[in-house]
Amino acid sequence: MRPPDAELANRLSELTRALGEPPLAAPEASALVAFAALVASWNHRVDLTGAKTAKDLVEVLLADALVMRDRALVPAGASVLDVGTGVGAPIIPFLLLRPDVSALCVEPRRKRVAFLRTAIGQLSLVDRMVVREGRIEPDAPELTQGTAPAIACSRATFAPATWLEIGLKLAPGTLLFAAKEGLPAAPQGAAVVAERKYTLPWSKAPRILALYTR
Repeated sequence: MRPPDAELANRLSELTRALGEPPLAAPEASALVAFAALVASWNHRVDLTGAKTAKDLVEVLLADALVMRDRALVPAGASVLDVGTGVGAPIIPFLLLRPDVSALCVEPRRKRVAFLRTAIGQLSLVDRMVVREGRIEPDAPELTQGTAPAIACSRATFAPATWLEIGLKLAPGTLLFAAKEGLPAAPQGAAVVAERKYTLPWSKAPRILALYTR
C-alpha cells in the first residue's frame, strides 16, 4: 500500500526545512509528490527501490535533487547526461525543479526504462528528458548519438573516483555524489568549482555533492 499524497507532501516539507533549502512553490511540491507517488505505485509490481515508507521515499528520491538544483552546481540551460538512471532519482525531481535544464538518461534495465518513459509522460517531461536503454562502458566511455552534454551525472552506479574519471571523458563538467569517504582529488587539468555538504535528515547519512570541470 503506497503512502497517501498528503503524507508525502508533509515529509517533503520537513525534508526541505531540514536541508536548509528555500520553501518550494506549490507547483514544485505537487510535481515532486507526484513523482514519489508514481514510484511507490510501480514498486508493487517492479522492484524499483527498497524505500517503502513516505519518509524513506522522500529522502531517497528527493533530497539530492533539492541540493542539486543550485545553479552553482548545474549552470542555467545545461544539458545533463545521467548514467545509470535507475528509478529516476535525482534526475527526474531535479528536472521538475529546474525547467531550464534537459537530460539524456542511460539505463540498462528494461523494466526501469519502461518506468522512466512512463514518468516522462505523466510528469510532462517529454520535451526535456530522453531515456536510452543501454550502458556506458567504464573502459571506453562514449556517447554514440546526440549532442555532447555539458554535465555528466551518476549516483551510486560507480565508486566516486571511477565515476569522476568516466564523467570527465563524457562531458566538460561532472557532478559527483560522495559520502563519508570524501571527495576524490581532481585529476590533472580538472578542478572542483562548486561543492555542497549536507546530511540526510532521517538516515543521518553524510553527503557531498561537487562539480568538477576540465
